[in-house]
Amino acid sequence: MSTTDAPPVTLAYDDDGSGPTLVFLHGGWLSAESWAGQRDRFGDEYRIVAPDLRGHGRTGPSETRRYSIDLLVDDLDALLSELGVEESVICGLSLGSMVAQVYAARNPERVRGILLAGAVQTFPPIAIPRPMKRLFSPLPMLGSSLAFAGSGATFRALLSSIRPLTGGPWLARDPEVRSAALDTVEEMSRDEFKKVFSALYRFRPPTLDALAAPARIVYGEHEAPPVKRQSKDLARALGTDCYEIADAAHLVNQDNPDAFNKVLAGLLEEIDGGTEQ
Repeated sequence: MSTTDAPPVTLAYDDDGSGPTLVFLHGGWLSAESWAGQRDRFGDEYRIVAPDLRGHGRTGPSETRRYSIDLLVDDLDALLSELGVEESVICGLSLGSMVAQVYAARNPERVRGILLAGAVQTFPPIAIPRPMKRLFSPLPMLGSSLAFAGSGATFRALLSSIRPLTGGPWLARDPEVRSAALDTVEEMSRDEFKKVFSALYRFRPPTLDALAAPARIVYGEHEAPPVKRQSKDLARALGTDCYEIADAAHLVNQDNPDAFNKVLAGLLEEIDGGTEQ
């Protein structure tokens, strides 16, 4: 059931392999390419579905004036229905973790397992009363920055504001991973950047009480402390542990793919006897 009146959009996606389905949901302002290390590792055993979410990558802009996490979940619902995917293991990073949470809350019977990485329950990941969030919204200032400096420079300014919390690069420790991510952000239009930011900012976490599937929560050693705290809150809600990945920051699956893949393999082993390497 759709939760919005927004026009539908056709998502670009990768759909490779056969077997049980793994769905990978990328972070904000990135693309499905960010899951290459996981497609390589699990593609021989699983069907891999990795969409570019609305406004991102090959899917590109849409005419919808306002984005929300619910809208992105509507898109995902439509895609998986079109592909005949009745149940899957969902992996989401950052923005993708929000989409995964709402999808799982809506469709607990269709989720065989869930892995949330760099996961947050609010954006920014600190407790701000909703009236204050509305009153002190950064969206007008963000719009000015985008108009003056563009998507790439605005994103770099956001990264600079986070750096004091981590004592080093927050997005990724690996310079090549960080550079590729920044290049992807540069390609996004100012308008799409703002719509994605607005969806993040207005996200309200769902209740996951109905989700009985196995879960894993993952974050990088160099993740921002507020994200770590919210990840631990999510882990408690789901009755699972957090896994801290060494030598990794926010893009944990790319900074240390071997360690990330080991956690995911452990989840799959619990679910259906997938092989762990």
